[in-house]
Amino acid sequence: MTSYMIHGGIAGFLLVLALNLLNGNGYGTSLMWSCIATVAFAYVSRWFMRSVFSEMHLSIWEQQQAAAQAQAEAATEGAATEGAATEGAATEGAATEGAATEE
Repeated sequence: MTSYMIHGGIAGFLLVLALNLLNGNGYGTSLMWSCIATVAFAYVSRWFMRSVFSEMHLSIWEQQQAAAQAQAEAATEGAATEGAATEGAATEGAATEGAATEE
């Protein structure tokens, strides 16, 4: 997170310094506003990157939850299919036994 704050601060310093010098402000005023902009841009970049990372973590967590839910649903469907196949085989066997005793 520190590197993002540093890069944001440097970008803010250079941007505000260049704009102040292009507007014809004095060097002292330009440096003062650039230093203030350094702190402001550093905090804004920290806030922005923290929100980006938290959303990325949330997205990964949601993907993991969806995969786990899909896997659980597939397991329950597989168990239900096995149960239906076992019941079908049992009733089929009972019908065959009934037919054999009738003959």
